[in-house]
Amino acid sequence: MNVLEQDKKLAEKLWECGCIYLDRSRVAWVSARFDDAERWMTEFQRCKRDLDELIKRKEQHDELVKIVEMMKARGVDIAIVMRKGNE
Repeated sequence: MNVLEQDKKLAEKLWECGCIYLDRSRVAWVSARFDDAERWMTEFQRCKRDLDELIKRKEQHDELVKIVEMMKARGVDIAIVMRKGNE
């Protein structure tokens, strides 16, 4: 999964829960318990939304790393830039 290292455990838990919720929704659907199926799908969507946020955070991090590397390649001292922005 493409998430930050510190988010891996949470991402794995969200993925596992999402799988369980999809399975429970399918069982409820087959059993004609449509309200239960909808409730489990809502839970799945919550897990997916949270997982998407972790993935987005990783993408933003990777983009920042690219920017820093580009600035270093151009000879910009990132420490000075950071101090200047925090004044």
